[in-house]
Amino acid sequence: MFLWEIEAIFRKLEELPGWEEAWPVSSSTLSAMLRSIGYSVKCVERLALERCPARRAAFGRLYLEIPDRCLVVVDETHIAGPAMVRRRGRAPVGRALEALAPDPRVRPKCSSTVALSYTRGILELAVNEVPPAQNGDDFILFCVRLVRRMNAFVPGVRWAEQPDYCVLVYDNASVHTALVDMILDFNGVHRLRLSPYSPDFSAIEPAFNDYKHAVRTISYHHADLPDRIAHVLAFASLSLASVQGHYREARRQVLRNLPELTGEGRPLPGVFARLPVALNAP
Repeated sequence: MFLWEIEAIFRKLEELPGWEEAWPVSSSTLSAMLRSIGYSVKCVERLALERCPARRAAFGRLYLEIPDRCLVVVDETHIAGPAMVRRRGRAPVGRALEALAPDPRVRPKCSSTVALSYTRGILELAVNEVPPAQNGDDFILFCVRLVRRMNAFVPGVRWAEQPDYCVLVYDNASVHTALVDMILDFNGVHRLRLSPYSPDFSAIEPAFNDYKHAVRTISYHHADLPDRIAHVLAFASLSLASVQGHYREARRQVLRNLPELTGEGRPLPGVFARLPVALNAP
């Protein structure tokens, strides 16, 4: 965020009652404060998108040159134990809801690292309970296993003739260190980093939503399963058709952000416009 934006946030924070008595400092408290003054996560992401459209467009042009079969997308996701429990149910109008009682056991937080491919779905998976926390060493070990399933990129060869699984797409998280880049380079894997604040360009983000829905369903109907087995089964339930659909949607999002295609007076203005969203419930 720019300095003037940070100063604007603190000017608003100083207006909150009891600010001088020192609010507790934590990521969740800061998130609640930002929301109370109108700075939601989506708002911050929008500001970031407005600041780097050129970088997003440059990434998009390179991304569109690469066939989906060559791309492997990797990322991490986390789900807290209480989030695995269904909080709501559905029943016909006028009938009482019949639901199983929630599992009384304490479920640990789970962290997963996943690699998705267009032609095979899940290419590599690591599921860990927290604690211990997942760190950069865990991601290095994950990449060491992953590169054994990938092919080497051939410099100077057209993309149409490149082998499958030769490009790794990943974001700018702190665990994605220079050592990871060295491992990928040593094994001939072409690296492609997402532009900052661009989760909409990644096919793995909507797949995580599918996984979290599936793990809640599995935990509800099979409460006796060990937690790690439930997470693995949830990832295994992701169909190849849904993964390929997420890849196509990521490519659509890239097209929508190219000014030479969708800008004013360009060949495809409004073709990839966002769907209308109702801000208020009917």
